[in-house]
Parts: sequence; C-alpha cells; structure tokens
Amino acid sequence: MAEKSSSDSTGRATSSEAPLKVISLFSGAMGLDLGLEAAGLETAVCVEIDPKCSATIRRNRPELELIQADIASVSTAKILAAANLRPGQAFAVVGGPPCQSFSTGGLRQSIRDRRGDLFAEFLRVIDDARPSYFVFENVAHILTAAIRHRPIAERPGQRWHLSSYKRPAGQLALGFDDGTQPLADDEQAGSALAVILDAFEGLGYSLTFAVLNAADYGVPQRRLRFVLMGSRSGDRPMIPTRTNAADGSQGLPPWRTLRDAIGDLRESYPQHSNYTPEFQRFFELIPPGGNWRDLPVELQQKALGERAFAAGGGKTGFFRRLSWDEPAPTIVGKPNRKSHAICHPDEIRPLTVRESARVQGFPDEWEFDGSMHAQYLQIGNAVPVGLGQAIGKVLIDSYAHETRCLETDCEMFSIDDWQCRREAMLDQAHAVLRAAARNKVSQRSFATAV
Repeated sequence: MAEKSSSDSTGRATSSEAPLKVISLFSGAMGLDLGLEAAGLETAVCVEIDPKCSATIRRNRPELELIQADIASVSTAKILAAANLRPGQAFAVVGGPPCQSFSTGGLRQSIRDRRGDLFAEFLRVIDDARPSYFVFENVAHILTAAIRHRPIAERPGQRWHLSSYKRPAGQLALGFDDGTQPLADDEQAGSALAVILDAFEGLGYSLTFAVLNAADYGVPQRRLRFVLMGSRSGDRPMIPTRTNAADGSQGLPPWRTLRDAIGDLRESYPQHSNYTPEFQRFFELIPPGGNWRDLPVELQQKALGERAFAAGGGKTGFFRRLSWDEPAPTIVGKPNRKSHAICHPDEIRPLTVRESARVQGFPDEWEFDGSMHAQYLQIGNAVPVGLGQAIGKVLIDSYAHETRCLETDCEMFSIDDWQCRREAMLDQAHAVLRAAARNKVSQRSFATAV
C-alpha cells in the first residue's frame, strides 16, 4: 500500500492503493475504530483526553499515533501532521462527543453543557481537515434534547416526555391551568438537534442521519445510537442495510443472542462487580428476561425507591435479568446500579468485564487499562464494533460509487430537497424511539433507509 493518498482536482483521495485513512476524535476504547478497521479503513490518529482510554489505546496499538489532550487545545494542523495528511486527504473524521448532556439519565443540559458543546470542536476539525466523509454518533435521545432544560416539576402539566409539548412551528404551546409558562422554543424537544444539524449543514456536506439498532447489524445487544454521516461530494451516504432481523424475517438471520456472544466463554479469573445483599435478594425473585415488574407487588416500590417508583416513564431498565436467548440490552458502564443493572441469566451477578466486552464486539485479545470500574466504563461507553463495521462498509461503498462516477462521467450528485429529507429522517428516527419505548414489538427494528 502507498504510504499516503494522493488527491484529484476536487481534493478527494484517489489512489486505489492508498489506505483510506480515518481521523478518530473522542476515541475512547476504540470500539468505533475497530469496526471501521474491520470494514477496511485505517485509523491514522486518535485524539482522546481520558488517561485510562489513552492507556488502553497504547497497550493495544503502541504504533498508532495518539494525541492525549483536550480536543479544544489541539489544532487541526497538529492532528493532520500526526496522521501524515494534508487538508482534503483524510477519508473520514469520526467520533462521538461525550453524550452525558443528551442522555435521559442525566440533567440534559444539552449544548449548554461543556460536554454537549464539544460537537463544536468536532465541527472545527471537519471544517479545517475537509475529509471526504464524517461520522458523528451519539445517544439516540439526542433527538429529543432541548437547548434549555426545564425540570419536569416546572413544566406545564408536569409532562414526562418533552414530545408531549410538540406543536406546529411558530405556535405557542398550549397553556395549563397550573400557573406555569408555556415552553419556549429553546425548551422544546429536538431544539438542540436542530442547531446541530444546521451547523453540520453549514459545512457544505450532504447529510444522512438515523437512529440505528446495533442488533440489526449482528451485535448481540439492543442498543440504539444516533448516527449522522456527511459526504463532501454531494452524494449523501445511505443508511447501513440491516444484516439481521428480530424474527429472521425478510430472509435475514435472526438477531444474535447473549448465548451467541458468551455461551462458550470460560474465564479462569472472572472479573465482575457485585450487588448489595438486598439487590441479590431482588434478583433471586426475577426470572431470566424479566425486570422489577416481576417482583411481588409489595416489593416493587421498595426495590425502586419511592421517588423512582412514583416517577413517569416505563422504568424498564431497573433490575433487568438477562435471557440467554435474546440480545442483551444496552451494556452500561456501571452494571451494579439498580436503574440500569443487568444480571447474568444463571448467576446473581453482573456480567464480567470480558463478557461485557464480548457483547460489545471487542476481540478477546483486546485489553483494557485501569481498575475494574474504569474498564467497565470504557466498555459501556464504546460504540459496538459490529455497528462501526456496518457504518464503515457504507462509507466504502459510497466512495466506490463516487469513484466509478468520476471515472465514467456518470451522474453523481443527488438532487433532492434537504428540508423534506430532514423531516422524513426525523420522523423515521422518532418512530424507532417510540417503538423501543413501548416495549412492544421490542424485537423489531424500524431503522430503514429514508
């Protein structure tokens, strides 16, 4: 392979022998990067601030260029130099800025939180580096995040879901007879994403986005992620085609299960966190595939706590017991907390570090640095490797299509109405969230190309 790619008059990398190089930002434990590499791409440089994640990268990839620093303090010129690239030569810039500010489990300070505002640094690097493509991934509930968060107790009618207040553009939300003010525009569901999409559109890239379920791409885990992809050529990338289906319909293999992932795993020195004695007693009463609702009624409030029990929402993440014959739910970084505990099907314990890594798609030889707590966090925060591979394949397919069009002078650029596509993609993404929240057809995904 050539050591670096050349470029044509448009700045696109064109050498068929050159590796398609990726700049990885917010790299974490490299779950997304490993997936992209499995698809055929090459990680040229990682930028990561966390010392434990950085140590994991060095342990497994000592030859890889790594910039351990706050991205806000790193110039794009330095990133390009470390990757041995010039502006316009990178195949892709990829990353998932910290998602806590958009998560339903946090305070949802959105882009007003420093962690939420890191997407601006991602924008900066794309604008300076001008890659052929970019991939921005985040939690699925970025769809419903507001720019300014108003606590539930202070909202009109104290509605749990912000989507309850959705109204036609330009109209004021209907008031309630409780003395509260209608939600302002920047308090509405989706207002943060609107700002983010406008910002990415301003870079001049053709955009595609969706909420993807990792289980649809061979990952033994039901994990929803928001994925936004951009192409500099004007020919927008497509949504990855599903490789698996919940019920094996449409001629696709069924979703992979927990048994597929860890059924053959034998560990000489298993490493896992533990539950409190009280949590253990609760889990002993919950069957495989169940959750807190399987507890005797008189124990349900005690298990959740009075405040959580009285709160809205389905609370299906509390005290979950895994099933061998289903995909795991989302692997989390703190598996012994009651609000997102996932218990082994046969034993009263969380999954081990290595079992969690298997479910996320990390190879067994991939070693995580730090304490057990630090390792769980790295694994739980990662993008599933299989989902990263599906994204990488789409980018490579798009690149191959564009290259053929350049060589044969065929029509390459998409001519469509971005605003109409944007609304259609938003509707489709919300449909995926609603289906997951209903827990109905929980074994089915609606993530299809728009």
